[in-house]
This record gives sequence, C-alpha cells and structure tokens, in this order.
Amino acid sequence: MRKTNTKVIAEETWSSPKGKFGGASKGISVALGRKPASTDLKERHPFDAEICRIPPGKSHCPYHSHSAQWEFIT
Repeated sequence: MRKTNTKVIAEETWSSPKGKFGGASKGISVALGRKPASTDLKERHPFDAEICRIPPGKSHCPYHSHSAQWEFIT
C-alpha cells in the first residue's frame, strides 16, 4: 500500500469569476501516483480522492450531475 502525508501535498485554490464559488483542494490520487493527464485505465486509480476545503460563505460548485461518475462527499 502506498502512503502519503497530506501536509506535504500542495493545495490548489480556485474561485469563480464573480466569487460565489470557491475553495481549495489537495489531490490525494495524484500524490499517490495517478497520472493526471492519462486516459489509460492502467495508469489511473479506480476512483479519485481529494481533500476539499470550502471557506465560510462560499459554495463548492452549482448543482450538477455526472452521467458516468459517482461523487461521494462527507
């Protein structure tokens, strides 16, 4: 099993143009070796994981759906 220290993963921030949506995330799957640009299923994980931080007063994203993916939020 591969392990990573989440404290050393770079946090990427984002914000929508009007500032309603925004947050920061750490790509755990990429830190564990997933090749982010690859479409080869042998180079990807069966699912992706990230730590997402949403500041007070912001929303992560507008309501949306995925036709070929699942999203799990805790």
